[in-house]
Amino acid sequence: MEGSEVIMWLIMRGALSASVRKVHQSYYLPSMCAIATAIYENEAAPMSEAQAEQHRQAMDAELAGANRLEGTYPYTLERSAGGWRVNKFLHGLIDAETRAAFQADEESVLALADITDEERDLIRRRDWRGLIHYGVVFFLLEKLAAISGASNLDIYAGMRGQTVEDFQKTRNQQVTYSVAAPVGN
Repeated sequence: MEGSEVIMWLIMRGALSASVRKVHQSYYLPSMCAIATAIYENEAAPMSEAQAEQHRQAMDAELAGANRLEGTYPYTLERSAGGWRVNKFLHGLIDAETRAAFQADEESVLALADITDEERDLIRRRDWRGLIHYGVVFFLLEKLAAISGASNLDIYAGMRGQTVEDFQKTRNQQVTYSVAAPVGN
């Protein structure tokens, strides 16, 4: 269901050297999607500045032109830095008191948040595609969706400019799922 997560794991492993030590792993299957954690320590010596520059140039060559592919928003250092405030705000929604305050009076919480007016607007409108393009991490979109009563499919459909019904027609299986907890949690 979530092939992008497998790709992220592969990218994470590719960012490490060949010499790593696994210090922790866990696996849990609560429903239809497994949750796994692995912690590795990189045992390689730090790169020289010349090696780091050569590596950056190789990465730049691999990503060259990716931003011109319709619907592709590479998560660059600039996008990461630009989305820092709104990502931090959305991550704060894991706190039960913050979440309850947001659900009770979203405008007051947004007004006090250390985010820009543009970021507030993206959140208010639940502009899933706009938030991703801005630099929000998908897993933090799920936090906002969960407390907004939206499923992951609402996010996916919104990113494609479709209704959930039309989006479902593009899928092999018509299932609805989200990270939302039962109401009141």
